[in-house]
Amino acid sequence: RRLVADAKDTSVRMPVVKTGDVKAVGTVTYTSWDGYVTTSTFSLDSASPPLLWRKMGVGQKEVDSEGEACVSLETALGMLDSYASKFADCLSGDDVPTLVAALKKAAPADPAEIVANEKVAEQEAAAAADY
Repeated sequence: RRLVADAKDTSVRMPVVKTGDVKAVGTVTYTSWDGYVTTSTFSLDSASPPLLWRKMGVGQKEVDSEGEACVSLETALGMLDSYASKFADCLSGDDVPTLVAALKKAAPADPAEIVANEKVAEQEAAAAADY
């Protein structure tokens, strides 16, 4: 895994970067009572284990703004469970149980754990350099 090197670059917001090709696993769209649309596409990169990427688009009646983030499996499952259990009538797109099964099978790495491990490694390297 490679952390983003330049923290001063404000266009970079992810603590990790994509590895190789990214394959979409599924997409769900939530449409609220007032026509506000939230589309979420879940994808996996080519790392081993892969990282899970969630691309979200939002807008009134159609998507007009998008963003992407590396998320944990727990975050994705929580979101999908909420959609499927509380907002099923407002949901369209891929079958949520099938999407959940595919994400669980892929067993993606946790981006927060990667960042924590990198911080520990940096601290150990700095301590070793002091002696």
